[in-house]
Amino acid sequence: MGPSISLNNVSLCYENNCILTGISTQLEAGQCHVIMGPNGGGKTSLLRSILGLTPFNGEINIHWSSSKGKVGYVPQKATFEPSLPLTVLDFILLNQSRYPLFFKTNKKHKENAIEQLKRVGMADRALLRMGQLSGGEQQRVLFAQALLDDPDLLILDEPTNGMDDQGVRYFESLITEFVGEKKTIVVVHHDISAVRRLDAQVHVVNGILIESGRASEVLKAEKIEQLFSHYRHAPTQQTKIHSVNRKSEAA
Repeated sequence: MGPSISLNNVSLCYENNCILTGISTQLEAGQCHVIMGPNGGGKTSLLRSILGLTPFNGEINIHWSSSKGKVGYVPQKATFEPSLPLTVLDFILLNQSRYPLFFKTNKKHKENAIEQLKRVGMADRALLRMGQLSGGEQQRVLFAQALLDDPDLLILDEPTNGMDDQGVRYFESLITEFVGEKKTIVVVHHDISAVRRLDAQVHVVNGILIESGRASEVLKAEKIEQLFSHYRHAPTQQTKIHSVNRKSEAA
């Protein structure tokens, strides 16, 4: 079972620029939660705050049903040196092994890596170099890597960027599967039609939390222009945030 996540008055400012102001909401356990909003609205900053990668003010509490579970994360883009002779399988195994790739490969790790690549339709590209893949294919590899430890909480930042239709179908099928398994998914997404298909809980962020609810209610045609306006709703805050106040505790 995935965790629930509570956010209480979460704010994030750099110098005089406030990215997020007063975000308070509850992300229920075992559901898919989609963070949407205009460019520059603070979506990625909110994800990074949940992960503890960015300093913020306020509280973010991750409530596990029993013992702390595993977390999988997919960033917006794969980071690697394209000129390196790094295969897709090598890239996956780097996240599973504590030893350099020139050491003997653990058979169980390799089998698990191939299995996760199959789930995203990339097993037939396992021996290609990462630099030979398109951006969308690299995103599918990142998704496979995030699945290695069978996470209970998946945090995904624009995971379908550059994906073709086949890649998007794999992604949506897996999200549906994970919700059926009561995992918690938090994903930044920009495609309104795709989010409607997921039938997720939608949280529209533009500096502040604009609206939350089921996709069918939030993403009504007459609301779209207002919800995704580039106008910054959050007031300017002149104070710089110095501290981090992040808690993660079992329920």
